[in-house]
Amino acid sequence: MDGALNVPGSTGPWPVATRLVDLHDTRRARTLPVKLYLPATPRPRGLILFSHGLGGSREGGAAWLEHWASQGFLLLALQHPGSDCCILRNNSPQALRSAFKAAMNPQELTARIDDFRFVLGRIGRDPALPDAINAADAIGLAGHSFGAVTVQLLAGERRPTQPAPPIDPRIRAVLAFSPSARQADSGPGLDHRFGQVRLPFFSITGSRDDGMGLSDITAANRELPHRHMPADGRKYLLVFAGGNHLDFAGEASDAEGVVFRIRRQPAAFRAPLLAASSAFWLAHLAGEGDAGRWLVADFPARLRPDDRFEHK
Repeated sequence: MDGALNVPGSTGPWPVATRLVDLHDTRRARTLPVKLYLPATPRPRGLILFSHGLGGSREGGAAWLEHWASQGFLLLALQHPGSDCCILRNNSPQALRSAFKAAMNPQELTARIDDFRFVLGRIGRDPALPDAINAADAIGLAGHSFGAVTVQLLAGERRPTQPAPPIDPRIRAVLAFSPSARQADSGPGLDHRFGQVRLPFFSITGSRDDGMGLSDITAANRELPHRHMPADGRKYLLVFAGGNHLDFAGEASDAEGVVFRIRRQPAAFRAPLLAASSAFWLAHLAGEGDAGRWLVADFPARLRPDDRFEHK
């Protein structure tokens, strides 16, 4: 396996350049700001698209994306107008909470799905994108919170009120920080909702990862998508003891800190999170079997006693 993973969270060998690009969807009259992470490797290991949570931006997830890029992966972080940092215009905690709740709706989720479909349609033929990204034929999806819900749907989750988009054949693996199954007691049941998630899927959450007063999500709910996905040897769940919602954002904005009053320094489990997520991408996006074996056999010994890792 890649020697860089012998030390949990160690930076990979590749220097990383970043680039800001705006992609315009003429049909929807919608401009998507994106941030590209471009490792200095002649042979990228794959391309990962990242979706931020409510109130985020294309700068979201930087702690994770920079690390994965150093391992040789191309990254494209999408910004979703309507559920992005535009909702953070008022510094009043009460007003911000109201804005967050208002943006958490099916219309914004549909817009996010269409953002992904538009970007996936541009990859391979957009001159605004680097040649390496246009050449990518193995793609991973990642997201945090509302971004996790977005990639769940793109991976095959079926919701009664949300059309299931077709799965792009280039998508090989999905990673969700703070996934969820809202309204778990409605519809045809969670086995139906998540039973068609056939892609490799890694759920990462924490024992204090709830809805922070914005939704009915509990920390236990974050584990439900994994519980109801088919056991095919490629589903993983990692739960860090004490991990709260903003620990998994990759960063927390000043506005989020005002609203939620949660620490914003790096979590104590940052190193094993980076190691496990990198091993997942190496195994299921780059096709490096040794990384998958390391993740299942060796990685759990590096966790703290109250952390949990599951594989099915």
